[in-house]
Amino acid sequence: MSATTSTAESMAEARMSGAVPGLAETPPDLAAAYALQDAYAAAVARRAGGIAGYKLAVNGKAQMAHFGVREPVCARLFGAEIHASGAELPRSRLPGLAVEVELAAILGEGVRRGAPFDRAAALAAIDRFHAAFELIDMGGRNLAATPLAEAVALNVFNVGAVLGAQSVPPGALDTGAIGVTLEIDGRQVAEARGAAPQDPVDAVAWLLGHLAGRGIAAEPGMVVLCGTHVPLTPVPPAARQLRCTMTGLGEVRLSLLP
Repeated sequence: MSATTSTAESMAEARMSGAVPGLAETPPDLAAAYALQDAYAAAVARRAGGIAGYKLAVNGKAQMAHFGVREPVCARLFGAEIHASGAELPRSRLPGLAVEVELAAILGEGVRRGAPFDRAAALAAIDRFHAAFELIDMGGRNLAATPLAEAVALNVFNVGAVLGAQSVPPGALDTGAIGVTLEIDGRQVAEARGAAPQDPVDAVAWLLGHLAGRGIAAEPGMVVLCGTHVPLTPVPPAARQLRCTMTGLGEVRLSLLP
């Protein structure tokens, strides 16, 4: 077993026990970080229902400037961690929970079309959009102060997603005018309009091209989280009910059990 595989297996065991994995040292660059993420994701996928999709991160101009990069980064989603709106999850498994409000693209059969991975290809690849929560646990880290290679290796701290029931095809949604709200226990804590970090179709186009460049094929049915519309929001330990709304896509709800 290689050192990378051994590290990845240890990280996966920690994740499945409810802990946030750590690294003994930060990978030297993003190529090394993605190599470790690949091994980590493969180890988690065997335990958590396979690879169910991807998330984009650092895909706003300000975020890219902060980290000194010219393109986003991505991480995996796992089948056992994709939940329907109304899901009830034990807070004990998510001790450092934070959420982001995102537009989720569900890929369809058009994703098999292949290169060129431009906007037209992305539109053909997207079957529909849903509103979504991304679930994140950074284990007490400050994301802005975390080396990007460390975040990428640790799968950008994703611990799941919750998808709304309502959906629309890509041509039926004015993505530039989307308004969102976030409520915790009935109190609105965030609101935004037209705040997507990147056009979601362009986000999917980038992701497909990035994956293809690394020899990875996206599959129909996969979920793509296209970037947060509101800042990362920590969820207080006593919070029990989360709700977000999104223009044209209804609501997403999540209950946290004591």
